[in-house]
Amino acid sequence: MTQHQNPCMLITGASRRLGASLVAHWLHLGYDVIATYRYENSVVAALRHQGAQMIAVDVSTETGVAKLINEVNLRTSSLRAIVHNASVWHSDAEMMSSPELINTTFSLHLFSPFRINQALLPLLLEQTGLSDIIFISDASAHHGKTDKALYTASKSAMESLMRSQAIAFAPKVKVNALAPGLLAFHDSDEQAYRLSRLEQNLLGVEPGFSPAIRAIDYLINSSYTTGTRLVVDGGAELKRH
Repeated sequence: MTQHQNPCMLITGASRRLGASLVAHWLHLGYDVIATYRYENSVVAALRHQGAQMIAVDVSTETGVAKLINEVNLRTSSLRAIVHNASVWHSDAEMMSSPELINTTFSLHLFSPFRINQALLPLLLEQTGLSDIIFISDASAHHGKTDKALYTASKSAMESLMRSQAIAFAPKVKVNALAPGLLAFHDSDEQAYRLSRLEQNLLGVEPGFSPAIRAIDYLINSSYTTGTRLVVDGGAELKRH
């Protein structure tokens, strides 16, 4: 088992976008970081070079979850935080044409986080002081989407799990959810789509990943916040009314 001088953070789904940005942020703050990814790329290589312990594993599968739990127990004796960031985003039409996508979606957003939290709870309890579990949900989970009902249902179920585990793991482990809206466009997003999305929030900006990372910092550093859904969506929820 690796002995850590610094608090150790675990995040799933760290090969790109928010997950990769959060790993880089934690490394900059001096944390030890264990992170999962499915496919090797230049971002994964860069994070590994910076000191992150990158584990190639598919946490949507039973085998992958078992491998992750074993690897984490081998690599650290305690955990400061777990962030469940691994996610997929498919339309209902795509899922109905491939039942495997339905299983993957609910595994990633619900079943795998449940198993990981239960199995790694002893490491969270070993951490000096408070420790954290943070689920990365979606701002749309509460109001739903007509073409992504299954996706939003899986994120809503994730938030229900968050509240149940906040009760179960108190007072030592805080459990919260971050529900972001638009953070950063994909390179493939067309201009018309970008303008449409920007019009959906009150602030009308593409903020990047910093607001979500600062929100995660808040949840981790707050000693009096658990069972909370923290929305970071630029006021899009108000724009819907």
